[in-house]
Amino acid sequence: MTILSDPPLIEAIFQLCWGEVVPGHYSYTQEEQSLFAGKISASAFRKGYPITEGVQQGSPVLMPMVVTHRFRKGHNEWPCYQVGLGVFTVNQIKNGYDWVSFKDAINIGLEMLEEAESDKLNSISDTLSIVLTYQDAFFPESIVSIEKYLKDNFRVNASLPDEFLNNSDIARDQATVNINFNVETSNPKGNVSIRIANAIINDRPGLLMETIIQSKARELVNDKLSKESILDWVERAHVIQKHSFKTLINPSAYQ
Repeated sequence: MTILSDPPLIEAIFQLCWGEVVPGHYSYTQEEQSLFAGKISASAFRKGYPITEGVQQGSPVLMPMVVTHRFRKGHNEWPCYQVGLGVFTVNQIKNGYDWVSFKDAINIGLEMLEEAESDKLNSISDTLSIVLTYQDAFFPESIVSIEKYLKDNFRVNASLPDEFLNNSDIARDQATVNINFNVETSNPKGNVSIRIANAIINDRPGLLMETIIQSKARELVNDKLSKESILDWVERAHVIQKHSFKTLINPSAYQ
């Protein structure tokens, strides 16, 4: 795929989530609740990410899969690493993004996990989900309806019929959108979710497109999980992400 001079990317996110035993019910060890974030902090420091930022939860009780701490090389520098109860992420915004460096950052993050707890991946493999998310932003001109913008710039067939929209009491040009698609994938085994919705992006009204590739760790390998097997998953998930971007969006949306 051609490298874009000004891609619509907002943020790329690699995420490990674990602890949901059944939908809505979570289980964590005492160590995960009290010590794990500190171990990640120490490992991040050794890896050259000495800046620790606390992330307010709004509750004294740790919430599952909610980030509590963020680690950076310097203030406002990217990539950053985040940890919470049952969640670990690697985040990179548009400025400074390229695939090779982002994958290198994910590798460092997995090394942090190994240093914090040598067999962490396998100890949580029964509930572990691996997720790669890309968020892209688009800004239709104010004079263009969302319906027309999607029709002209996205290869997504989802619209209301003219018989409905042509009613004089319906403000056709004020329509908003929230479209979701979920499709199974075989390589990697899992699913890809596409979401297109109105959003306020950097204080501007626009359209947010999220491409989310997700797999259950227990479905990926027959033996033990490793840093290498997850990096292989990351590479295959990125192929799906590139395919999604290329086939779902017309170049007119980002040129």
